[in-house]
Amino acid sequence: MTKLTDSSKLSTGSQPTDSAQPAPKSSTEAQPTDSVQPPAPKSSIEPQATDSAKPPAPKSSSHRWLWLLLGTMAIAGTGAGIWYEFFRPKNNNFIPFSGRIEGYETDVSTKGAGRVEEVTVREGATVTKGQLLVRLDDDEVQSELLATKSKVNAAKQRAAAARLQISVLKSQVADTKLNLKQSEGDTIGKVAEAQALVSTAQSALKQEQARVAEARALLKQTKVDRDRFVNLANLGAETRQRADLAQTAFETAQAMLESRQAGVEVARNAIAIAQGKLTQAKTTALNPDRQETNISRLQTQVNQAKVALLGAQADVKTAQANQQLIQSRLNNLTVKSPIAGIVTTRSVEPGTVVLPSRPLLRIVDMKQVYMRGFIPGEQIARIWVGQPTKVYLDNDPKHQHPLNATVIAIDAKASFTPENIYFQKDRVEQVFGVKLSIDKPGGFVKPGMPADAEILLKS
Repeated sequence: MTKLTDSSKLSTGSQPTDSAQPAPKSSTEAQPTDSVQPPAPKSSIEPQATDSAKPPAPKSSSHRWLWLLLGTMAIAGTGAGIWYEFFRPKNNNFIPFSGRIEGYETDVSTKGAGRVEEVTVREGATVTKGQLLVRLDDDEVQSELLATKSKVNAAKQRAAAARLQISVLKSQVADTKLNLKQSEGDTIGKVAEAQALVSTAQSALKQEQARVAEARALLKQTKVDRDRFVNLANLGAETRQRADLAQTAFETAQAMLESRQAGVEVARNAIAIAQGKLTQAKTTALNPDRQETNISRLQTQVNQAKVALLGAQADVKTAQANQQLIQSRLNNLTVKSPIAGIVTTRSVEPGTVVLPSRPLLRIVDMKQVYMRGFIPGEQIARIWVGQPTKVYLDNDPKHQHPLNATVIAIDAKASFTPENIYFQKDRVEQVFGVKLSIDKPGGFVKPGMPADAEILLKS
């Protein structure tokens, strides 16, 4: 231990060992620029490894080496970056640029107003087309729909009753027309029969009148004979018996005349009876007119029933239209997804009262995402719509897994760089916006992601 102490004294410039513990630290700090000296002090202090005050010297030396190594690596990296940016061989077969992934957003809203009862999804949820998203309170609309259905049924019943009435009235019209035909036939027959009876009675009257004339002529002749034979009997030229016979013949002729005159009266009465029957038959001929009146009245009732039917049918259509309108309002209280995608924004919660066209949710179609970027004005002439491109995401820094894309839109007007620019030379450069459609996003290309692209040029 004595020799170790002596060698320590030689290396520290003959300083006391009991109170010179900071001396090695000062001797070490005095030689920071000498890159060869650190090994000597290390060997000089190694024998005093048991001294608790001497370890800081080698720790400080290791930190300097570490910082020296890091500084050298930083300088090398900076140089490599400058070389890659300015001195590496340029590939003129494509135009590189950067941008951001965007998507076609769809705002989902409702056509109806009401209180939100249920929201089935939240931000980040994947939805399918036609999936129920939001449901509004529908109690009031359900009541209106029930009332409208009752009106539809009532109108249908009125229409059915009108149809039934029309059917009954048409049956009555048909029956009346049959009675009319029968009545017309009966009337013709009765009139003809009565006319025949009148003719027969008139013929009988004429016969009786002829007999009366014959009886009168006979009576006149018998009277002349009676008077002559009575005068002759009074003069004695004829017998009294012959005068009595002449008197009897006269009385017989007179009785015959009276009988024949009575037959004329009977014939006249028969004519009167026949004419009465004819009049009755002709009066019966008025029955068809009465039947026609009944038919006309029934036809009027049929027309009234048809008008009632048309009104009932119109009421049915009106009620059905109101039912469809209320059903449409009821359907508008359930909001379904118009597309398949991912929910990015949820703007309402249950209990919120919403108005028509207010956005409730926002959905992005992940199958139709695109990249939006800007190209300097001097390079835009080399780009056209339909040009093939390659898109690279940040998880592919070495550009080993490109995504095929196509230029689908180029801004018609130039604009200044739209991002936050901190250098004057960049602020005055004009750029054109370019939109790239990614062929197969695969679901992992999401809006908001930064990306790089290479627009391929013709060789």
